[in-house]
Amino acid sequence: MKPLANKQTENTETFLSVSYKAADKFAVDHDSIIITDTQFYITGFNDAARLIFGLPGKYSNKTILTDAINFKYKNTSGFKVLLNLFKAGSWVGEIIFTDACGEQFHFLSTATLINNNTALVIANKLIKDEKNKIHITSPQNIEGLLNLFMQNNQTGCCIYDENNYVVFANNVYADALDYKGSPIGKNLSEIFPTVLAEKLIARNKKVMAVNEPVIAEYSHTKTDGSITHFMANAFAFKTADNKRYIGAQSIDITDRKKSEEQIKKIHERFTYVVNATSEAIWDLDLKTNEIYRNDAFYKISGYTQKEVSGNLNWWFDKVHPEDKERVKKNFEKDLLDCKKTWEDEYRFQYADGTYRNILDKGFAIYENNKPVRLIGAIQDITARKKLETQLLNEQVKKQKLINQATIDAQEKERNMISAELHDNVNQLLMSAKLHIGAAKNSDIQNELLDKASDYILQAVEEIRSLSKKLNTSIVRSVGLEQSIFDICRNMKQFNDITVSINVDKNVIDKLTKEQQLVVFRIIQEQSNNIIKYSRADAVTINLSEKNNQCCLLISDNGIGFDKEKQKANGIGFINIFNRVDAYNGKVEIITYPDNGCTLNITMPYVV
Repeated sequence: MKPLANKQTENTETFLSVSYKAADKFAVDHDSIIITDTQFYITGFNDAARLIFGLPGKYSNKTILTDAINFKYKNTSGFKVLLNLFKAGSWVGEIIFTDACGEQFHFLSTATLINNNTALVIANKLIKDEKNKIHITSPQNIEGLLNLFMQNNQTGCCIYDENNYVVFANNVYADALDYKGSPIGKNLSEIFPTVLAEKLIARNKKVMAVNEPVIAEYSHTKTDGSITHFMANAFAFKTADNKRYIGAQSIDITDRKKSEEQIKKIHERFTYVVNATSEAIWDLDLKTNEIYRNDAFYKISGYTQKEVSGNLNWWFDKVHPEDKERVKKNFEKDLLDCKKTWEDEYRFQYADGTYRNILDKGFAIYENNKPVRLIGAIQDITARKKLETQLLNEQVKKQKLINQATIDAQEKERNMISAELHDNVNQLLMSAKLHIGAAKNSDIQNELLDKASDYILQAVEEIRSLSKKLNTSIVRSVGLEQSIFDICRNMKQFNDITVSINVDKNVIDKLTKEQQLVVFRIIQEQSNNIIKYSRADAVTINLSEKNNQCCLLISDNGIGFDKEKQKANGIGFINIFNRVDAYNGKVEIITYPDNGCTLNITMPYVV
């Protein structure tokens, strides 16, 4: 026989050495064994396979069988081999191997699935070379070969006669039985429980009737209470003397059944948990952009499954326009930063067209720092947000009441102080008058006049510094319009500032007495600010109505200020903000350096 080798043989010497060693192994009738996974990637082989087929000393689990060995099937195709292999658990047939020199060798090849159908053992025996130098095809050799194959097969193999008696059984079949002794010569009803025996007998009857293979799964409860599951392939055949038999191969699938049962329980547990929670569970595959949603989502949102598209774009289209960009940006940023958790609150459009507040939480799964999956839950928090808003409004309302109470207390105190000061001023003036009257006919005229002058100066100072600033009764007695005109007249008379006034009397009529006082104090406060800081020579005061609200506009042509560098947080501005806030109003300050200042105030009427 010529030496067997592949194209990777490095030199003639090695080529011949390997060939002769292979021939020696054929002579002693040893098998070559190759082990692959179910995708036919080589995972191992024995020395015989290495010598016969010229496989390298080391193998890679990335090498596929058809790339390592140059062979073809005889009288069949690779597809049919695969079909029979995964249907019956094994395949026996002839292959033709072509070595590096082009010489062909015929092998009887046996492929068997093992390890719960996750690996494949391929055994090869040389039948003949190109010149028929080696033969093992005699009936005696074939019978021994088949018996060897059956006994070493990892699947349970047996043969029944037409009356369901066992005429052959390999060791795997016998070991799987809950029966003491050899099953050969025994009827199925003797070696299996009644229920299972009846099923097998019915199957054999069907196989004989239709003359086609039958593949089915069965369960077998042993005497110790354990349950064995197996899948069996039964087929009919005839011998040379026309006797009919049933061959059967069985594979223990107990482990697979246990795994399936565990998976089923896990799935049931997950389903129960999902159905028990009110939250909408979602599962996003970032590779395909497809998303799964549980029934709770459809229940709370009102959408039907037909209305919902299974991708992320549909979801973002339902996010409120004011929230969409923020949510999308945060979502993409968290995934880019490889964060394991993601959370956001936003408004989402339900099927009825309304927007509801939802809390969305997700857990990210990464592969090689790339997000591949995101699992999360959605919770409708509209009721919570509404409650939070109510609480916030109540807090704001309380704060406004406090502010109003503070203002009322301040006004009351000012009225009291103003009255007291007014009384003091009257006393001072009266004293001054008495001193002046006494000085007319007195030897100490100059001394009395000086004393009167002191009283008058004290009275003027008291009146100027306190009385006008504190007395709120001015507005109530003379009215808001007249009070505003008085402020403007004083600005013109004492500070040479031209004031343009436009007051809508209808607005004054709609304001409560308290609101009128607020308007007066704001104009008073801002006029003081203008006089002290603005260097303005022209001021405009406009009291009008806009959008059914009171609108007060005070502007000057002074030096203005930079709001970024100089915050409007002086006492004067703080008082203005507090007064307006007490009536749910808004304050806007428009100012730039060397471009004057405009105070724009809007305040709703109190109903």
